[in-house]
Amino acid sequence: MGIADLLALLVTGAFAGLIAGFLGIGGGAILTPLCLVIYPTLGISPDNLVHVIFGTNMFLVTVFSISAVSRHHGNRNIIWRTVLIMGPLAILGSFAGGWAASVSHPEFLKKAFAAILLFSSLLIILKGSANPSSTSDPPPGLCLYEKWLPVLGFTAGFLGSMLGIGGGAIMIMPLILLFKLPICRIAGTSSSVIIFIGLAGMTSYMFFGRQAVDLPGWHTGYVWWSAAFPLMIGGVFMAQAGAWLNNRIKAKFLRRIFGAALFIIAIRMLFS
Repeated sequence: MGIADLLALLVTGAFAGLIAGFLGIGGGAILTPLCLVIYPTLGISPDNLVHVIFGTNMFLVTVFSISAVSRHHGNRNIIWRTVLIMGPLAILGSFAGGWAASVSHPEFLKKAFAAILLFSSLLIILKGSANPSSTSDPPPGLCLYEKWLPVLGFTAGFLGSMLGIGGGAIMIMPLILLFKLPICRIAGTSSSVIIFIGLAGMTSYMFFGRQAVDLPGWHTGYVWWSAAFPLMIGGVFMAQAGAWLNNRIKAKFLRRIFGAALFIIAIRMLFS
């Protein structure tokens, strides 16, 4: 890699880390469209491109989320009860999603990712400021809350791993609209669950991609370390900055700007 390539990866990682920490989405939704442009210039073949992006994303969303969670925990913006209920099923869903990605056609994965991104962006734009004034935890023992959180964990794990996005884009809207979690605690709670998803997803992409060929540089299965480490260096501290901003900035306007950006990216990916 040349200096320009390393700088591109560092800047991409920094931007994804900032968004991951601020919104609690893991960063995969930002990394994927950018890496679709960057990775081919670094020698990744079209046959492996999408799988390598998704596998490497799983490592990155784990690191970004750990960085963000350390700040969110200090700000007391994590509902650990929710995390522990969702976590085990999120791990199971993530392993299943990694397997599903390994047997799916790259073009299908790309379009599926774009469709999820499009849906999520519209929800963020239209409903991103729902329940802004709530600051208390949901009451323990609430029937709907206890029953459906594991289902959400599995779904987020499966889609988050299969589509290389970490699962935050899947979790955020249900946590706001259905489970009525306080806005100020959404990002920290989502980031905490993404750690489970990322670790399991990374392991599955390593395992199911162990027969991959023609990958340049250092890799384990579909996790491409040669790009992962520059992206990580760029993003790990910015994830903390995003978590810091989340605790200090009213998110309504920024969420809608972010939703509009995701909408444009999704449309471009669907029709490219």
